[in-house]
Amino acid sequence: MIGNTDLVRLEAFEGLCLTSQDLGDEQLYHRRSLHRHTHYLYGYGVVQGLKVELEVRKKKYFAVIQGGYGITRMGQGVLLKEAAATPVPVPKDDGEYILWLFHIEGPDGDDRPKFDSTEMLKARVREGAAVKMLPGSEEPEDAVALARINVRLGRLVHVKTPVPRAGAPSRKAESYLKHPVAEFIRLNRNVMQNLFRTALVKNLELSALAFNSSLVSSEFLLIEEGTSDRVLYRTAGTLITYAHDWYTELPKTIARVDKFKVFVQKVNAEIPGRDQPDDVWLKWFDKFERLLQPLGKISEELEKTAAAKRK
Repeated sequence: MIGNTDLVRLEAFEGLCLTSQDLGDEQLYHRRSLHRHTHYLYGYGVVQGLKVELEVRKKKYFAVIQGGYGITRMGQGVLLKEAAATPVPVPKDDGEYILWLFHIEGPDGDDRPKFDSTEMLKARVREGAAVKMLPGSEEPEDAVALARINVRLGRLVHVKTPVPRAGAPSRKAESYLKHPVAEFIRLNRNVMQNLFRTALVKNLELSALAFNSSLVSSEFLLIEEGTSDRVLYRTAGTLITYAHDWYTELPKTIARVDKFKVFVQKVNAEIPGRDQPDDVWLKWFDKFERLLQPLGKISEELEKTAAAKRK
């Protein structure tokens, strides 16, 4: 790991005979110093872009990756200059795999003559990037995790779960978790707006006021780019708590709302504790995200229902 590597630099003095090894060691010192700085200041993972979409072209799978930048576990920056479509062979064994963006190096430029010899060698090295899919149990230190993929019976399925992110807060890649939370806020605000136009729900009760306040404050929270996964988990948990109080006390309106109450109560009962690790929160978040489909249908029905229009 980067933190266990001692740095050694060249100590020059008059009359020192420099070798190619000395020059290489001097370059290595500065590179590792920069890697250490990057690793401890910004972490590792996707910094910007590098969003992945799986496509099937002529019965073959391709990973379409947006251009972007990431940092490996060793602190090495990896740049994908522009969007690229990379073929992804289907592994023989089923299971979870991870798509990685590797830092690669190779010779570049014209051949240069070696002193006192007829041998010609490359004197430049070009850094680049390459995509490769590995089993989920492998975690290479010279690559950036881009996406999780499930392989089953010869099919690839992109698993929409977070991958490590890095960078200063204003430059961090947006988390996958952010869209479901934002959609939950949007749909609930629409539901509340329409229900308050009905004759049954005219008065603003305390639970409704609290829920609406949580939606507004959470919406302001999501304005900032690069919101951490931990904050998004906790925000979703807080929203469910207020949603539970609001929907439980809501008078009978439409059948979909009554069914939705039960779903919200179950999800609310399973909110992890504050000290639970991220993997526990991630499993719960999957249940939170499943609320979006029935909530969307409620929003659509209320939009079309004449009873939701105050005369």
